[in-house]
Amino acid sequence: MMNRRDLIKLMGAGMVMATTSPLVTISHASEVEKKFKKHVGVPMSKVKDGSSLIKLKTPTIAETGANVPVAIDSKVPVEEVEWLMIFVDNNPVPRVIKVHLTPMNGKVYFATRIKMAKTSNVRAIIKKKDGTYLQAFKEVKVTIGGCG
Repeated sequence: MMNRRDLIKLMGAGMVMATTSPLVTISHASEVEKKFKKHVGVPMSKVKDGSSLIKLKTPTIAETGANVPVAIDSKVPVEEVEWLMIFVDNNPVPRVIKVHLTPMNGKVYFATRIKMAKTSNVRAIIKKKDGTYLQAFKEVKVTIGGCG
């Protein structure tokens, strides 16, 4: 049976959790921003929405994070593209792969399987030769992590 002191302690712990939760979210967001800038070279705010030009195909739910299929297909002419990158926000090392393209590739297309530690946004980022960045992203829910 719970006495009054135990109830007050429990309520106090609940209030601490309620007041610190938004700080954890803000801290996590800034951590992803730092990783993004480190690996991509520009802040997220400089990357334009390219979802109309980039088709990112991933499952909505991955049974295991050890083997997640990802395909990127883009309408951007390959002559205009310097590289494309797959970036997973919540992975220990978020830059999964960076692929340099040339006109010999024919078109902007890349498919692979990646590892994911936990549920996260998967981003397809394209850097164009004129210095602009485009991205499309999708959240993939991972039931069992594959990075550890």
